This record gives sequence, structure tokens and C-alpha cells, in this order.
Amino acid sequence: MSDTVPRVSVLMTVYNAAPWLREAINSIVCQTYSDWELIVIENGSSDASPEILASYNDRRIRVIRASENMGRTPALRYAFELGRGEYTAVLDADDIAEPTRIAKQVAFLDANTEVSLVGTWARRIDGDGREVGLWAPPTDPAQLQDAFGFENPIVHSAAMYRAAMAREVGGYPLEFPYAQDSALWLRLVERSRVGMIGEYLSCHRTLPNGMTRSKDARVIVSRDSVALLEYASTHIALSPLSRRRNREERAIAQCRYAIALLNIGRFREALRLVVRAFAANPRAVVWNRVSRAAILGYASGRTE
Repeated sequence: MSDTVPRVSVLMTVYNAAPWLREAINSIVCQTYSDWELIVIENGSSDASPEILASYNDRRIRVIRASENMGRTPALRYAFELGRGEYTAVLDADDIAEPTRIAKQVAFLDANTEVSLVGTWARRIDGDGREVGLWAPPTDPAQLQDAFGFENPIVHSAAMYRAAMAREVGGYPLEFPYAQDSALWLRLVERSRVGMIGEYLSCHRTLPNGMTRSKDARVIVSRDSVALLEYASTHIALSPLSRRRNREERAIAQCRYAIALLNIGRFREALRLVVRAFAANPRAVVWNRVSRAAILGYASGRTE
């Protein structure tokens, strides 16, 4: 480990990421900006990930090997606590950073001292690295803040934030095992401005075998979604249009949460959730974008 304090700490958690890990690490090693440290939490992998990590001989790369998997959020919190940089960046073990990503984000934060968090546009890639989509949130500050009312506009692997501000708001919240990044972003948005660089400086890999496939995981994902949308509705300054989108997305998230609970046999909880959602906003529950599409599709089929 270098004795000098780096300007940027890059966080990476690794769990059975061998097929993509070397490409991810190399994308940090090859950055045009060199004043960084890479903090890697090897989170109990059973594949070749530990051997790949051991093959690097770069004093800027710090590898901490966990004896067993501690979970995603605790691993991120551990990595964050070890970071020494003024700025914290993130790269998931299966994603890729473009060579100028860190340099451009550092320059943005240096030039915009009122901004605590900056993202970039991102390419979506599959397991083989083929582009399958683009993610280009608004760069206008007001529109970007509004987007937090109904979605997470900043991809985790495209984020850089001020470490001191993140510590002030508590870092990655442990109560969000799936959406810990969105939860941290909302707390930063509540306290300060956020920014977006309109360049594709990150590649986010979308894999079919993510945690959302299991029934229990779907409960966690949907629960996190409801909680985040509720937090945004009460803690973030949103435009009237964003508030309408928030109500609609909350209704959809609550219905998905109820379905997830039904799928694991928690019928009473599911029923109570639907009743509360309907009582709070019956129009959004009955007439949201999902139900509109289903009803209009059915009507279209009937008239053909």
C-alpha cells in the first residue's frame, strides 16, 4: 500500500466475478488519472476471483479477503470505511470504466464545489460485452433532481461522490441490502446538488442471473423500491410532474411488493399493503402505466 494519501478511492466488491474481473480492474489501472487507490473486498468467492486478484502487483490496489460472504451492503460499507480519498468512486466487479472517467469526474467535482455526487452516462452491455442499451439521464440539474422522484438516474459504477459528505449522511444504509446505492444518493440529493456528465464513461453489465430471480430476493427488491420512493416523496424537492410520476411509481412498486409477498405465502401482509396503497391513492393503484398498458392492450385485442 502506498504511503501517500490518494485523491480518489475506488470501491469494488467481488463475489464470483472471475469471467469479468480482470477487465474491470484493468479499466481502473489504465485510467488517464493515476492518483487513486482501488479497495477490493473479496467477498468469499468460490471461483478464480482470489487468484486473479493475487496476480496484480500494484501498490495502489488493496485487497481485503473476507472469510465468508458478508453481503453486498456490509462489504461496501467496509470498503468505504477503508477509503482515504477525498472523492469516492465505485466500479462493480463486472463493469468497465472508460479511460478518462476518473479524470473527468474529478475535474467536475473540483469545478463544482456545491455538488456532492456526479454520475455519467453509461452503456449497458451483456455478459459477452455486447452493447444492449444506453443510459443517458438528464444533465440539467433541475431535471436530474426531479428524476430521483421516480427512478435512480445514477448507475452505481458511474458514480463519484465526496467522501466527507457521504460520511455525514451515514454512508451506505444497512437496511437496504439491494438498493443501497439509491438510498445513499437520496440522502446526498437531500443535502446538496448532484451532477451528470453527458458522456458514456462507464459500461454497466446486465446479467440474467441477478439476485432478483429468487422469490425471497424479489421481496427485498420490491420492499427497497417502495421505501426509496416514499423517502423521495417526503425528503426531495420535486416538481409537480415528478410528484405525479412518484405517486404512479409508488403504486406500481406497492403492487409488485404485494405480489412478491403472495409468492412466498405472506397473504395477510400482501392484502394489508394493497389496502393501504388503495386507501392512500386509489387512482394511482388502478390507473398507472402498467394497468393502462394491460387494459389498452386488452381493448385493442378485443376490437381487432
